[in-house]
Amino acid sequence: MSSITSSDRQEIISLCESHEETHCREPGYRPCLVFKSYFIKYGSYRSLRFQCETQRYIHSMTINDPSAPRVARVVDYFSPKQQMAYLVMEFIDGTTSADNAHEKVADALQWLRRVPAPHDVVIGSVGGGRARHRLFRDYEAPLLFSSKWALQNYMNKALERIPLCARPTKMDFSNDKLVFTQSDMDKSNFFIDNNGNLCILDFEDVVILPESFASYTMYASSIPFVKNVARYLGWPPCSNLGSMARARAILWMLADETLGLDKDGFPRARY
Repeated sequence: MSSITSSDRQEIISLCESHEETHCREPGYRPCLVFKSYFIKYGSYRSLRFQCETQRYIHSMTINDPSAPRVARVVDYFSPKQQMAYLVMEFIDGTTSADNAHEKVADALQWLRRVPAPHDVVIGSVGGGRARHRLFRDYEAPLLFSSKWALQNYMNKALERIPLCARPTKMDFSNDKLVFTQSDMDKSNFFIDNNGNLCILDFEDVVILPESFASYTMYASSIPFVKNVARYLGWPPCSNLGSMARARAILWMLADETLGLDKDGFPRARY
């Protein structure tokens, strides 16, 4: 049960508005602050509600699991006019950077990969949000794909824009499990608490996708932090990576991000 009162909510709104006005133009600005013993994130209702549902679900999976990373408990979520939203979670004090904790980060990713997906989620975030990944233009899928087959068809449709003589092999996700993956491997999303536990702190880009997308995140990156974490994963080789990279280049150039397809991967009906 939430311990946040209505007056607390009003104070949070006021503090966030002031924080936004004061800091939004500063380099490295982030829409978050500390209030009492809570950590507050604020932003668009459209995206923050999915983060909230994902974080709640993942946190529930950590309870009584000693192998799990630490995930902050969601205390409250509110959006007065379904425009700006506010996510209130426990504040994990005394954290330090996980910049050199590569093996612990890898263990957390392995754990996340084993978390079972909710029965009503196929592709995307808990709560029904679209998948987020850097393969998609602006880092968000243009459709709520209904299956991995629909996503596979979409990605291969992008390859058709490449001349046949230079076109890579089609992607095949048939043997891929659908797994939770952290698609944003920025080191700021991981910290170590004062008991040495690895903490995952941001769930905007924690989504359910075929395993190939998780492999792309880790093995197609040139960022030293990501490369160092990948060394501890030992995930099997992925034959789709080269084709995924080529598809990404196409997807970021096209005006119609859907490629004329619907959520099932079929051409949209024209009337």
